[in-house]
Formats: sequence, structure tokens, C-alpha cells
Amino acid sequence: MDNAPGLPATIQTLPPEILAEIFVNFLPPHPEFPPLAGLLSPLLLCRICQQWRAIALSTPALWSAIRVATALEWSDEEEGRQFEVLTTWLARSRDCPLSLSLSGASHSHLMPDLLQAIWPHRERWEYLDVLINMQDIHLMQGDMPLLRHITFGPDGFYPRGIKPPPTLFERAPSLRSVVLGVNFLVDCLRLPWANLTHLEAQCLYEHECTDVLRDATNLVSCKLNVIQDELAEDAGSAVPVHLHLRDLVLCPKNPNVWLWEILDDLTLPALRRLQIAQPYTPLESLQGLLLRSQCTLEELRITGATMTEAVFREALPKVGTIVVEASVI
Repeated sequence: MDNAPGLPATIQTLPPEILAEIFVNFLPPHPEFPPLAGLLSPLLLCRICQQWRAIALSTPALWSAIRVATALEWSDEEEGRQFEVLTTWLARSRDCPLSLSLSGASHSHLMPDLLQAIWPHRERWEYLDVLINMQDIHLMQGDMPLLRHITFGPDGFYPRGIKPPPTLFERAPSLRSVVLGVNFLVDCLRLPWANLTHLEAQCLYEHECTDVLRDATNLVSCKLNVIQDELAEDAGSAVPVHLHLRDLVLCPKNPNVWLWEILDDLTLPALRRLQIAQPYTPLESLQGLLLRSQCTLEELRITGATMTEAVFREALPKVGTIVVEASVI
């Protein structure tokens, strides 16, 4: 095979397996996504010379992180190119664990085709970022033995009261980290909460936060963006003690969110870092949490504060660092 003229002789004589390792380290580290074209794309390596092209095409790890997008204004030709990229890279990745992102307009007519294309490879999913229509929700079920992280949400709201609500990712024993989109409703879809160690929810009702914390008892890190309940809900059973939760962030998404109702249900002996909004959290609730938990809180960050750091320091003398931000919603 022809080598590219002008390449240093030492590069031209390297064994293919060494070049393949160099190529893999040329790309962003997995699970980050390389661009589909241009610099830092594996396609660039295919254009240097025939030898490099052959090595790149025979190195599955180069093609195992794939981000494709849809847009309502795209032509059929543009969407066809995206679909071709996805299917081509999936084939080239062979048996490698996959990092996949299907972003953009989930109600594009291309999205069902993209989902159908990745579905046969679900046993290789390791990192997945997808926005999905309810009619395609069955594609989030099945054996996913490698799945570790998912950023997931339905596109738009859908009726509550589905009986029984489908359980997703129940055959994903490695799943530990989940980011939930703004339209996720806890009573419409079930997740294997007890398996999770890291959770971020972009928009949950107050009672949904309590429901999740009642079930997700192995969390280490949790960030909940909270909106006010539209309807009052029963409190339900008590939230168990969280023995592992070290980092907790509670952010109000709109005024009058009662964060104290969530905080007052929690006992967190492992808590080390807490961020919360003060206008919706009485000082007494913070004192009560620390007293119940007997934790060593290293950092307390108060957003939207109406009181000074000195007031918090006097009331919470055992807290390590206290950061007060006077921002408002």
C-alpha cells in the first residue's frame, strides 16, 4: 500500500497495531464524541494515505462514539447522510462498547429510523443520550448488559395513569448514572432506582423528588431541579436513611417551591456537600437535617440568599465552607 510522501520515516515504519493505538489516542477519549468530519474526526485519518485508511477502518474503537442529529428543517438528503453515518460507523465499530447520542428533533420522521438502527446493538450500549417519543418507548427495554449511563427523556408530556407503567432499563445491571429530561414523569415510567449511584433530574415535581429519593437509596450524587406541584399529593411512606449520598443539589425551577418539604424527609449521614436555595428552605430545616444526619458537611452553598454568611455561620458552626450567593430566580 502507498504511504503518504513527506511523512517521517519513523511513522511509516511503525507496526499497524502501534499506529492503531496512536489513532485511538488522537480522538477525544471515550465516551466523548469525535466530530463526524474535519479535525479530530476518524475520517481525517482515512484521507492521509492508503495504509492509514486501512488501519483506521480496521480499528473498531475509532468508530464507537457516534453523535448524530435531526432537525425539522433538514432536507431528505441531509437526513439521509446522518442515517448513513450512523449505520456505517455502527458497522465499523464491530463489537466495541458504544457511546451514542441521538439529538435534535425527536418528532422528526428520521428519529424512528435512527432508533431502529441502534436497537440491534443494545447489548453494546454503554453511554446513551436520547430523546424519544412515547410510541418508541419499547425500544428502551431489553438486555443492555453494558449500559452505564443514560441521558433520557420523552419528547413532550403524555397522559398519566398508564397501568402498569412500563419499567425501562430493568435488564441493564451496570446502569448507575441517569440524567432525566424535563418531561419525565415518575408515575408514567419506572426505572431501576435502587441501582443508581448518580442522578440528575432536569425537572421534577416536589412529590416526585421525594418518591425518587424513597426508592433510590444507593445514590452517591444527586441533583434535582424542582418545580411546584400542580396538585397536592399524599406524602407516602417515610424516606429511608441514605447511607451513601455525599453530594446533594436542590434547585427551584420556579417560585414558591417548598424545598424544605424534601429536605425534612431526609437523613444523610454521609453528606459532604449541599447546595440549596435559601428563600425556599428555612434555616431550621438545615439545622434539623444536620442534627438528624450527624454528618460532616464540608461545603454548604446557599443560592438566592436573603441572609448573610455570618448568620449561617452562627447557626451552623460545624459546617466547613459556607458559600452565600444572593442571586434570585
